[in-house]
Amino acid sequence: MKYDFETIADSIDYGFGTDFREDFTMMAGAQLHVKTAPCITDALARLSQAGLYGWTSSADPQYINAIVNWMKNIRGWNVEKEWIVPSYGILQGMCACMRAFSEDGDGVILQPPSYVLYAREISRCKRTLVENNLICKDGYYEMDFEDLEEKMKDPKNKLMILCNPHNPLMDVWPEEDLEKVAALAKKYNVIVMADEIFAEHAYGAEMTPYATVKDAADHCVICTSLGKAFNFTGTSHSNIIIPNKELREAYIEQRDSDHYGSLSPFMRAALLAAYTPEGKDWIDALMEFNQENDALIREFFAEHFPEAKVFRHTAGTLVWVDWREFGDETKVKTMFEAAGVCPDEGHKYGEAGRGFTRLQIGMPKKELQGALDRLAKARKELNY
Repeated sequence: MKYDFETIADSIDYGFGTDFREDFTMMAGAQLHVKTAPCITDALARLSQAGLYGWTSSADPQYINAIVNWMKNIRGWNVEKEWIVPSYGILQGMCACMRAFSEDGDGVILQPPSYVLYAREISRCKRTLVENNLICKDGYYEMDFEDLEEKMKDPKNKLMILCNPHNPLMDVWPEEDLEKVAALAKKYNVIVMADEIFAEHAYGAEMTPYATVKDAADHCVICTSLGKAFNFTGTSHSNIIIPNKELREAYIEQRDSDHYGSLSPFMRAALLAAYTPEGKDWIDALMEFNQENDALIREFFAEHFPEAKVFRHTAGTLVWVDWREFGDETKVKTMFEAAGVCPDEGHKYGEAGRGFTRLQIGMPKKELQGALDRLAKARKELNY
């Protein structure tokens, strides 16, 4: 493997998995513990040395063309240039949608267990969170379409957040499920905000862009960025893609009223470097490395924690683990603390997440193995 995934990215100690310690491992958060693609770091170094970081047009042809080509070649999605609306972030884009397409108190449908910040943004936008809980099966989840239709029937529920691949599960929704969502959304005039930030990290199942399925294009807002694909979660950027002209114009009006101005020159440089064959090659290598880590953690749990269940995941570097047969939340938390391992506790993702943890495994093997060894030792010492 020509890329270095065994060196921890620790040039700056954020205290969030970037500074290696023998006695503590941060397995919370979606941030990789490895450096991003060399083509990106090289491009940013060149821009940094140029010394000019001024106003940058969002309509820059190179930038827009890079997105169009990436979506076509990597996601298999033919995107028109005018559909692309650069914005300051995925969550900012969702908030702009809520303000543009609904009123205070209107409902936003969410599918728990779901990414923790969705609920926060719904609340801050003074909208009502409407839960369409996923159905927990034996090692995976399914959508509850009967309940989803009931929620969409309510005219107050004007929007839905669809996460694909789904966070925290890291599972890809099959095309037939997306078609069912689109058919219901069309029937009840619900706008679907599809967060596809993890799309490039799908490796165990085919990732179908939501906007490409039947009945979807006229009622969707697609959220994309470099965030998860290339480890850029600390930057404020996104590219919101809206095929429907009327929705797009309303979104742009709201985005601009939120004081949107210039495209970040650093994100322009990063995207032009990332959305290339070199960038795709790095992602492929990262996912190959990730599958090795996935095999490692599954073997570990089978040997040391047979009561816990590692759920199916077909994308990304995050693993969803069910501890309910092992013990209650206090027992699990005590063991992780004794091991010096910090997970994402499942209750952060709603009541449906209680009894689970989300674990980041996108890290050098020496760091991952050290965390697992300490978990096994903690169980033994605590007599669990």
